[in-house]
Amino acid sequence: MGSIENESVGGGKDFSGMAGNFDVDYQEFLRLAAEHRRAAEETREWSKPPRDWLARFQATYGHIADDVYEALGRYYHAREEAGLELAKSHDDTAEQLQAAVETFRQTEGNNVAEFNNTLPGHGSPGPHDPMPGSHPVPASHTPPPAHDATPAAPGHPPAAGGHAAGPTGDPNPQHESSGMSAAPNPTAGQQGSGMPAQSMPGVSHPSMPGSETGGPSAGTPGQHGVAAPTNSSAAVNDSIPPLSAFAPEGGVTSGTGRGSETQSPSAANEATEAVPAVVPTPFSSAVAAAKQKAAEPDYVVGDSVNEDLVLAKTLLGAVLAAVDTPVGMMWAVSVVRGPDGIGVFLTSNEGRGWLPAGLFLPRTVSTPWLWDEFLGVTEGSPWEGVADPARVLAEFGLAWGEKAGGATSALVSSGSIDPGLRAQLPEVAMEGMVAPNYDVDLRVATADTTDRLGLTGSIDGLKSLAQVPDSQVHARTVQMASDAHRHVSYHGARSAEAAEARRARDRILAMVHARQPVSRALWAELREADDLLAASMLTHRVDVGRVGLGELRIVDEAADLRDLVFERRCNELVLLLAEEPQPQVLRDAAYAHEQIVNHPTFVAAPAPVSAAPADRVARTAPPVGGVTAPSVSAPPTEAPPSIG
Repeated sequence: MGSIENESVGGGKDFSGMAGNFDVDYQEFLRLAAEHRRAAEETREWSKPPRDWLARFQATYGHIADDVYEALGRYYHAREEAGLELAKSHDDTAEQLQAAVETFRQTEGNNVAEFNNTLPGHGSPGPHDPMPGSHPVPASHTPPPAHDATPAAPGHPPAAGGHAAGPTGDPNPQHESSGMSAAPNPTAGQQGSGMPAQSMPGVSHPSMPGSETGGPSAGTPGQHGVAAPTNSSAAVNDSIPPLSAFAPEGGVTSGTGRGSETQSPSAANEATEAVPAVVPTPFSSAVAAAKQKAAEPDYVVGDSVNEDLVLAKTLLGAVLAAVDTPVGMMWAVSVVRGPDGIGVFLTSNEGRGWLPAGLFLPRTVSTPWLWDEFLGVTEGSPWEGVADPARVLAEFGLAWGEKAGGATSALVSSGSIDPGLRAQLPEVAMEGMVAPNYDVDLRVATADTTDRLGLTGSIDGLKSLAQVPDSQVHARTVQMASDAHRHVSYHGARSAEAAEARRARDRILAMVHARQPVSRALWAELREADDLLAASMLTHRVDVGRVGLGELRIVDEAADLRDLVFERRCNELVLLLAEEPQPQVLRDAAYAHEQIVNHPTFVAAPAPVSAAPADRVARTAPPVGGVTAPSVSAPPTEAPPSIG
């Protein structure tokens, strides 16, 4: 066994390169604890009854509303009790997270001490070891390998980093605050929070300039894995939000590279077996299995497995296994590497990366359509309407690189990869015709996944939905379906398929508003019209194979395709009315509604105007009694004198 020359500041040894290692991000635990405490305070504030309003209720509405007043009192009391209980749950979770951090730190210290005692000299520096605290932190993560360093696992290149035996390339992996290198936070970018760099073996660029650990990342924390900008501060301050760190547990693509190398069972070191393992999630386990399968054929020393490509293929395969893809619809996944880590992006070629209902994606996944503000795109993207989703992600990676200094490292597609795209991006690992992968089921929600609204929805929209009681789910869904249908139908139908779909929606919505049952035949008619719309979209998508990368421009022809997409989202909203009214149905409806009304080029229909009643002037009629007819005098009866 070769000597381990990664020396920590406190004199401990770095065993990150050993099998069975794991990565614990203490800052992530503490951030989650702070979020739970903040949620507890907000919940307590929300649960407080409106005492002032209740005090004025009886004086305002009188005793006739006493029953309503008593019911309101019971409701607000129950809400306060439930809110306090929920707030207590948040506080308990925060305390558990804080305790977990302390336990991990204590366990790590004990393991380091035990590991030092197993070395010659009981932890004293060896002949090749620098004195504690004397090892400088290198400015680059790609110096030559250290002398007598531990060899890399079979099938993987030696780890990069100054005197580093592990794959992190960090000679000081045990930070002063936690004693262990922290994996990048998927929602990093808060003020004052550090974002460790990524250094994953098996990719074209094992290190990037400026990827040293530490340094505050001036981005806005996102709700959807990658820190999606939720305000304009990033654009104003020219700060670059960090890429998401896709770091599934289980040692596959750990944030700082720890555990990213898969070793054979015989390479496991007994000294690390005492370290408690982090329970892997289903998706991270699938990535681990895919990586091991990719390395199995040869296990050649020095040969590498492109982990970014494996990650992208695993995600895309799982998506294809979970969705029913209509004719002409394709999917693509890319991995983008930058100074602050990696980002995983998914898109389809329908609309602005439309995602179907019933798909639950890892929270660290993002979509290129969330970053218009950061990229300076205010009037729609030139990528909309492009037939090849891989080209969309390639264009996004190019635009992102100009802003954040990143580059696409892997790109996979459910269709074929354009040869021209391969020629323009020779350094990117690509693979087309990816098959479905049933190792993980993305149709089932887990702790590390979220639905399509959680991935792309606005914060205001999510807060609004959280306030809708279960009894109002159906009414709110009907409201969104009717609103979208009114806006889209205001503009003339551009095709016979669109007109047919509108007629079917009109009949269904009329029956729903009248509280009449909708026949199965009418639902089937709308589904058939929607299928015809999907087929008609094939001729409207644009083939940009002859256009150079980065040269796409917005064209007017995309408006026809956009209208068809809006029609399909309206169909989707109305078809959701056939489902049982559940909170998930409401979330799916909110996603489809936002795909229309939050589109950069959306033009709302004017609000309906109702004619005001004509003003009437009240006049008092004269009394009928006492009215007498005027007297009429008869003409004289005598003949007039004659003139003689």
